[in-house]
Amino acid sequence: MKQSLRHILSFLLLSILSFQTQSAQETLATEDIALIQRKIELEKTGRNIINALRFGKFALADQEWKRIQAEEFKTEAEYYYLAGALMYSRLDWQDAKEFLQKSLSLEPSHEASSFLLGMIFAQADNWKQAKQVWVKTIEISPYNPFYHYNLGLSYYILAEYDKAIESLSKSLEYKPNYLEAKIILAKTYLELGELLNAKNELESILEIEPKNQVASNLYGRAIYEMDRDPKKALSYLKNDKILGWREKRIYARCYFEIRKWRESEALFRTIAYSPFADEFDQSFYLNLLLNLGLEEKANDFFHFTRKQDRNNSNVTDTYKMLLSSREGKTLLYHYFKLRY
Repeated sequence: MKQSLRHILSFLLLSILSFQTQSAQETLATEDIALIQRKIELEKTGRNIINALRFGKFALADQEWKRIQAEEFKTEAEYYYLAGALMYSRLDWQDAKEFLQKSLSLEPSHEASSFLLGMIFAQADNWKQAKQVWVKTIEISPYNPFYHYNLGLSYYILAEYDKAIESLSKSLEYKPNYLEAKIILAKTYLELGELLNAKNELESILEIEPKNQVASNLYGRAIYEMDRDPKKALSYLKNDKILGWREKRIYARCYFEIRKWRESEALFRTIAYSPFADEFDQSFYLNLLLNLGLEEKANDFFHFTRKQDRNNSNVTDTYKMLLSSREGKTLLYHYFKLRY
């Protein structure tokens, strides 16, 4: 009798354990299904938000964002990336940075968050920090040509030209005929004085896109520095409104050499009054003003140069960096538009 009771108790215990195991498995399966469904919903909505931002449909992006405000979404790195992207599109850099850093704390390999975080530093003129972030982005995703391009651009602005060539070459390896990368590569070669390499890159761009104004402007600069032919160089000047300060110096000299002093003065004025204008620049501008018969302006400019603090090299370097940064921000690869 006792043995029979023992068998019954063992059977009941095994039944209870089996039921508990089955119940736990069912609960776990339910939780797994809920997790998968949540991730699918977040991915789908996130894709809608990013596409809306890419095409400037900001109202749609905001509407989609409201769909993922449940608490369970806020445990995901993707949620904070999307929040950062929305803040970035609104030019709210500080909030965007905090959301992206939160995303990366949850998922350090979230490449989109890393890339966008670098963009925020670039927008804030902090190219050194942007460079450091993008180096990490490329460690996460080493074959993306746009990541290599933005990193190469940051190296160019920071005057780390050898590294710029390396990054831009990688970009072109993964995306041949990437014209923007070729343009920055040509600019890098010009700064290094490798004029033939610069000329070759620019010619390859103009073969593909003959009306590319940036490439044409740069090609004229390369022609002048190689051949000292101002007329030929000016024939490639397509749009003086998009010239960088380095190119303005070249084309102002070209105009001067063919005695078009008024055009030269208009182009060179901002250079002459800049903190980084050297004695040659100042003498050149004075000569321009005198050739135009503007003696009073020449006298005013001369007195202006006497008052300048020539020892304040920090201001000079900062101003040059800000000019380069402004140029760089127009050349960055963006995933989506901003709400200006």
